[in-house]
Amino acid sequence: MVTFGAQKSRLFLISAIALYTEVVLIRWMSAEIRMFAYLKNFTLFACFLGLGLGMMRRGRSRTEKLLAVLLATLVLMLAFAPQLHLTRLFFPDVGVYQWGGNLHSPQLLPAARALPVLGAVLRHVPDAFVPWMLAIFALVVGSALFCLVLAIFYRIGVLVGECLAAAGSPLQAYTLNLAGSLVGTLAFTALVFFSLPPWAWILPVFAGLVYFSSQRTRDAVILGAALTVIAVTEIRSPVQWSPYYRITYVAGEGDSYRLDVDHDFYQSLLNLGPSAKTSGLESPRRYYDFPYSILPFCGRVLIIGAGTGNDVAAALRARCASVDAVEIDPAIATLGRKLHPEHPYNSSKVRIHITDGRAFFHQARAAGQRFDVIVFGLVDSQTALSVMSSLRLEFFLYSRESFEEALSLLDPQHGLFVVGFSVGWKDWVAQRIYHTLELANGGEPLAVKASEYLGTVSFVAGPGQNQAAAQLAEMPDVHPVGAELAPVAAKVVRDDWPFLYQNPRSFPFVYLGSLGLVLIAGAYLVRGVAGRSDGAARNRLDWTMFFMGSAFLLVETKNLSQLSLLFGATWITNAAVFSSIFVMAIVANLIVERRPVPPLPFLFALLWAALLLSYFVPFSDLTSLSPLGRGLIGGGVTALPVLFSSLIFAKMFQQTHDASNALGSNILGGLFGGALEASSIWLGIKAMALLAITVYGAAAFFRRRATSAASPTSPVGT
Repeated sequence: MVTFGAQKSRLFLISAIALYTEVVLIRWMSAEIRMFAYLKNFTLFACFLGLGLGMMRRGRSRTEKLLAVLLATLVLMLAFAPQLHLTRLFFPDVGVYQWGGNLHSPQLLPAARALPVLGAVLRHVPDAFVPWMLAIFALVVGSALFCLVLAIFYRIGVLVGECLAAAGSPLQAYTLNLAGSLVGTLAFTALVFFSLPPWAWILPVFAGLVYFSSQRTRDAVILGAALTVIAVTEIRSPVQWSPYYRITYVAGEGDSYRLDVDHDFYQSLLNLGPSAKTSGLESPRRYYDFPYSILPFCGRVLIIGAGTGNDVAAALRARCASVDAVEIDPAIATLGRKLHPEHPYNSSKVRIHITDGRAFFHQARAAGQRFDVIVFGLVDSQTALSVMSSLRLEFFLYSRESFEEALSLLDPQHGLFVVGFSVGWKDWVAQRIYHTLELANGGEPLAVKASEYLGTVSFVAGPGQNQAAAQLAEMPDVHPVGAELAPVAAKVVRDDWPFLYQNPRSFPFVYLGSLGLVLIAGAYLVRGVAGRSDGAARNRLDWTMFFMGSAFLLVETKNLSQLSLLFGATWITNAAVFSSIFVMAIVANLIVERRPVPPLPFLFALLWAALLLSYFVPFSDLTSLSPLGRGLIGGGVTALPVLFSSLIFAKMFQQTHDASNALGSNILGGLFGGALEASSIWLGIKAMALLAITVYGAAAFFRRRATSAASPTSPVGT
């Protein structure tokens, strides 16, 4: 017989396992299956749907016996994704750009036909049908993976629900759930910090689920065998894991290397020194040397997105006085120091800064630094900023406000700002960068093709632009393209609308349709779970908690985006935001449990006021403040809605008669909130505050209706 104290320990442990497993699968799937690197929210939706359904259902089910088998199957599929042709799955929607994986991408056809097994079939298919066959294959396999994750988390949700029901008062149980989730978040953050591989990630998951299994020996054998296979495979593999990527590198011609992240090309480490002309590297050398060939004087250089050091090496070849190299990924910078044939990071002139580009702008402005040239390297993170956001890691770098910050750091006499971008067939991206830089610069920038390397276009602006234009007139190998870009209207990238890759010529029908199908499937499954309940009312969806979960996810997404703008779009910011949310929710629970709090209508009014405040506060302007000022104002404005929402939720949860059903409904609401977040592509980020106000209004309405129905004569919303 399990004691009451043991039940609390079990709840804490399964809550930690649930959150930890969620972040492990989201990170691993995005690294091994490229489609999920750009659509991490779909993995999150599968986790939410499974957890919510399981918590509402609870009790024995057939998935209990299958959990170990399902989990072992999923992790083996991820470990052998390249061999199973899963890595190159792409989302068949031209409105959702991913590297080398769109219907119109020129790389798609040769890459598909080069596949060992599937390619043999595709070689007999007419060119016009290959992308569509791949699209169908991707949708089928992606749906199967979604269902597999859902089934795994359904069983985990059942376990969480059972432990919640047995752990005493609802609010105390919820506090334990939050504490376990916080520990799960911090545990994975620690593994990421130490750059451990996936076999180390899944070891705690396997151990925890064996502990909760009713057939421990069998499940230990199944999961142990899968873990052994994965560990042996990874130990023999030259893969490195950074806080952001799965990294591999291979030796190229001569002393060069090719660096891949998450199975896609990222950068070549090139020797572009004196031997470049005799080794067929004229094109990349012209691209990397271009910023310094139009400078009258090269003193202080700032490089954003320094990578492994090609841009830094070019600055050193130009005999620049000093170079500040900003790179967000410490592992990539370390590989550059170790492998780059020109060894640029070993120069005494170079200072490496492991941070986000916007975060460095804030630091440089506070220190009063000025630069003769600021260069944006070929920055394409090839991954999403967060599991809950449509943003990508680098998007805030290409906003009007970011360009204005960069221009403000230039020498006022001759400084140049050079933005290089691998445009390729994405001409709308070049048009968008051109017009965004035009607004930031107060006039048309220069736009040229310095070489054919990777389909690059270089954009030039700043006080020294006229001198650069005169220099370009004497460079016949450099081809101006500004006349082609200027006449085409393009939506400007801003901090509130940073969607650089949004294709203006397409509508994301497949993406939105997929979201709709997930919601429809979720509604059907919720109805099925409710229909199975022993007491029909017990498992009915709690609409108040549902909308509380929907709105809260919108608030989380908005907060993460805005705090990333203030403190950098780094993994540390992500971990700090999510951990602080759990801490604040725990504090709210303790306040409600031990102190009197205002009635719900008053708390809802405070919540709506806080969200309105966050809508009107200009976060881009806060970047000019000191770190303390950004923390106090930006942190305070984003924290208030979380605090009031947590107090409201805690007060309502304290009064619930079915903690599992209430929390399950709340998690399912997060699925709906995640779908609503897609509207930020049209409405912008700060509009999520207004959308959250509306959804919280729906929660207040259903709360009032439920309270009135339960006790018509009592005061409403106490």
